[in-house]
Amino acid sequence: MVKARNTTIDFLRGLAVILMILIHATAYFLDQKYVYILWDYSHFVVPLFIFCSAYVAFQRKDAGSISFTQIFKRLRRLLIPYYIFTIVLILLFGFVLHKEVSYQFILNWLLLGSERDVGWLVVLFVYVIFLIPIIVRAAKFHLLRKFLMKTVWLIPILLLFAPPIESFRFMMWLPWTAFLIFVYWFTQEEEKRWFPWYALVLFTIGFFLSRFILIFNSHTLVFTENKYPPNFYYLSYGTVLITFLYYFHRFLTRKKLFTSWLQKWFDFLSRHSYSLFFIHFLYVYILKDLTNYRSLEWWGFFGVITMVSVFTQMVINKAHLIVKGIIPK
Repeated sequence: MVKARNTTIDFLRGLAVILMILIHATAYFLDQKYVYILWDYSHFVVPLFIFCSAYVAFQRKDAGSISFTQIFKRLRRLLIPYYIFTIVLILLFGFVLHKEVSYQFILNWLLLGSERDVGWLVVLFVYVIFLIPIIVRAAKFHLLRKFLMKTVWLIPILLLFAPPIESFRFMMWLPWTAFLIFVYWFTQEEEKRWFPWYALVLFTIGFFLSRFILIFNSHTLVFTENKYPPNFYYLSYGTVLITFLYYFHRFLTRKKLFTSWLQKWFDFLSRHSYSLFFIHFLYVYILKDLTNYRSLEWWGFFGVITMVSVFTQMVINKAHLIVKGIIPK
């Protein structure tokens, strides 16, 4: 029997896809003030993706098991799409966009890029694969669970006072562990009436306190500058919005106010979120270099990237079914 999908998680992950494309489309129109604000405040996408993946993982019965077979399977599912994207990107740069493709360029992409390149998110998900079973196992020990719940957030709090960290990839797993522990806590307590209010109040207060600290220290409030690695300002912002959106969608669904056709679109985006992550980047590169994208305005550029990315995914889906012989040519 196939387990029913969590429609709220599909909504959140589908929303993350839309916001992801929005961020990368509006990034070329930041000279417009209102676009800059929209771009900046959409930067809870990564916590949204991590929340959805971790939520589903923590719900599995085998979430705490660590076996070579499972890890290999999850790494393969994570890395194969990335390397397909990398091959297509190299061919695109070399033969379509006529950019210089050096051995260093190829090696850099094969090694998951550097710093804030596309590959940083893949590296983060690699960390998540190993961190989730460790958190589940640690949570079985009551005292250790309480200790981690109360102390692990010290890391993103301390990062409020830290200077910019250039090689953030090597240590970003530390603050993201705090967020993963929040997700674990969320999965354990979400049905209790006090939980959403407690989480919203706690992290809203934390958000404004961390904002005050950053202002006091003359640090920028731009979310991307608080993201690599994430400090408490960045993570608390994402936590508040995710908690609100999670329960808001559940409320709309319970009251039958969220239409089924709209849910189906979010389900589609959710199912194919990882491939759409790579597909939309390819179209950003193509449209930016081969078209007068500024004439489209930010909303037109965003709309075109979204439509061609979704259409491409549909074509891939149909081709896959044809190859498998499920539908006729």
